[in-house]
Amino acid sequence: MKMNTFSKLYGTLLLVALFLTGCFNALNVAPLDPDEVTSAVVYENPDSYKQVLGKLYASLAVTGQQGPAGQGDISGLDEGFSSYLRLFWKLQELPTDEAVIGWNDGTIQNLSGQGWDASSEFVAAMYSRIFYTIAVANELLRESTDAKLDERGVDAGLRAEIATFRAEARMVRALSYYHALDMFRSVPFVTEEDAVGSFFPNQISAAELFEFIETELKDIETLLAEPGSNEYGRVDKAAAWTLLARLYLNAEVYIGQNRASDCITYCSNVINSGYSLEPIYKNVFAADNDNAEGIIFPVTFDGKRTQTFGGTTFLVHASVGGSMSTAEAGIDFGWGGIRTTSALVDKFPALGGSELVSPNQGATYTDLLTVAGSFQAWTPESSSGTNIISVAGDNTYEAYFNFPDANTEFKLTDGTGWATNWGSTANPGEIAENGGNIAVADPGFYRLQVDLTNLTYTLTNTQWGLIGDATPGGWDNDTDMTYNAADNAWEITVELTAGEVKFRANDDWALNYGDTGSDAILEEGGDNIAIPSAGLYTIKLYLDQPDHTYSIEQPKFDTRALFFTEGQNLEITDISQFTEGYAITKWRNITSTGAPGSDLTFVDNDFPVFRLADAYLMYAEAVLRGGTGGDLGTALGYVNQVRERAFGNTAGNITESELTLDFILDERAREFYWEGHRRTDLVRFGSLSNTTYLWPWKGGTAEGVSTDSKFDIFPIPSADLGANSNLTQNPGY
Repeated sequence: MKMNTFSKLYGTLLLVALFLTGCFNALNVAPLDPDEVTSAVVYENPDSYKQVLGKLYASLAVTGQQGPAGQGDISGLDEGFSSYLRLFWKLQELPTDEAVIGWNDGTIQNLSGQGWDASSEFVAAMYSRIFYTIAVANELLRESTDAKLDERGVDAGLRAEIATFRAEARMVRALSYYHALDMFRSVPFVTEEDAVGSFFPNQISAAELFEFIETELKDIETLLAEPGSNEYGRVDKAAAWTLLARLYLNAEVYIGQNRASDCITYCSNVINSGYSLEPIYKNVFAADNDNAEGIIFPVTFDGKRTQTFGGTTFLVHASVGGSMSTAEAGIDFGWGGIRTTSALVDKFPALGGSELVSPNQGATYTDLLTVAGSFQAWTPESSSGTNIISVAGDNTYEAYFNFPDANTEFKLTDGTGWATNWGSTANPGEIAENGGNIAVADPGFYRLQVDLTNLTYTLTNTQWGLIGDATPGGWDNDTDMTYNAADNAWEITVELTAGEVKFRANDDWALNYGDTGSDAILEEGGDNIAIPSAGLYTIKLYLDQPDHTYSIEQPKFDTRALFFTEGQNLEITDISQFTEGYAITKWRNITSTGAPGSDLTFVDNDFPVFRLADAYLMYAEAVLRGGTGGDLGTALGYVNQVRERAFGNTAGNITESELTLDFILDERAREFYWEGHRRTDLVRFGSLSNTTYLWPWKGGTAEGVSTDSKFDIFPIPSADLGANSNLTQNPGY
């Protein structure tokens, strides 16, 4: 898997000697074996610059030099639960309406219940991972200055490549500093300009850190590879633009400034950079999602080369339990830990949709005969479904019958028994009292017409179709419908355009129905039926009753609703039980073609950090927040592109009046659940803490309660705070 991607480097990294700054001494975490390899030895090999860059990217995915554990990068942390991505996911998802976890490891339940404090090991571990990645970036930048390259005699060709490596290192460092800003706001600050050694870093304010990230990203903008041109798994200009857009969208929370206009600018850059949406939503998270469209920057994983119990291995295994199939998840066993709350489930529409035309039951007719025969056990008593009706009361009768078997026989009666009945004669098409059985050689859906005045009948076998300029075949070719015996209806689900349709039998205009009066009562040769707009429609034709009718429905099903419900309770009464709460199947170690990943324990799924759909929804939100440089019509178009991918058609499209900030918050949940966005989104909307928006187990209670506003950010870990007198704790902790 992913043989041609940058993740190949993850498994063959050099152990680089990183002499980290004092914030790590204060945290009591440090790289292991600091004297094992020195920088002088490492950089004797020109390939080492790229390998150290690989180490930087790998710090987001794995935890050390030997997967899944061993030679860990940071001492004092359990490698199984402390990978960057696993911790990031827990801190971004567990405090929200999108996820709960059934385990009781340490203080993990304090994350779901928003009850953490400065001693939380999960908060401290995330803090450590952020600053470890920053330290790796700083070290690469120190070792690739012009002076260092001159000293080592690096040639011009490699220097140009190293310049790109440096820009990428600054981008990854900016991403980690962004996570620090988002989660902690004011943090210790160190760059490559700080001397290597033990000292206590100064604390930078949120405004200063915001400015640093913004400046860095703008400085490297022209130095990064063009969008989509870099090796898969490495950042490019579009990644920097996406991070800038995200920074600006949250600026009001971070620094009290509305930067929505800047967000629109950089979203537009991303949208116009050549990326496109992957047509099938679930493929974005499949085991071969390195082939999926629309992923701008992923953290890459490979079951053979990046083995970790964090990352997407955690997401796939921990989301499988109860009666779920491990084979369908592409793994050897499930860990039975994480699932979702009813608050997320409720954001998705139920199966079904809007009915544009309902069936009309029509009038009640009393002038009728009964058709009794082998298809209904020869019971002549009047019964529903076997009557033939005279609508005009003029001794002429008509009805449609489904004869599922060959050589069906029947007769006509007055419905009271066999005393008065009509059957066949020697002359085809004629009937007589007490005549013989009328035989139907072929199975089918027949139109039966009877004239008791002239004692004649006709039987016409019919196959029904939809025709019109709204259909794929236009007015020249029918689109065939299918008979559903259970519903006694001909039906079709088809993409239509705005226009008109009619029902036609046997690909011929001799027998067709339209709706004169638009009352859902069909008339032979009646008026065309209007289709109001393009979209997916389910249309049913009911001919089993005397006033023939039909229905038109636009089905809605959001394919992003990847829930496993069998044996799972929607509501959670016992958070420790995996079967409490719906499971999520978004992350599966199964390829887009249905094959399992390369390893059943360690998965191949990459984790999308940035993707195009985020730029679409950020653009729309920024317009709604008053940003200039964009417009509501364009925003609506971007939102509907995301929804058309989700629904597979236009059935889920919204109107301009429906595009509100509340809608955007819910739409972001539908599009990005379990991708590490939710805590940030809820904070930006004022819906995480100190709010009336509640969900199950918020605040540690089953019904959910409002929580203290301090939980909008995490505390500086007490170990670092105690060791570094330059640091001030966040409010409320």
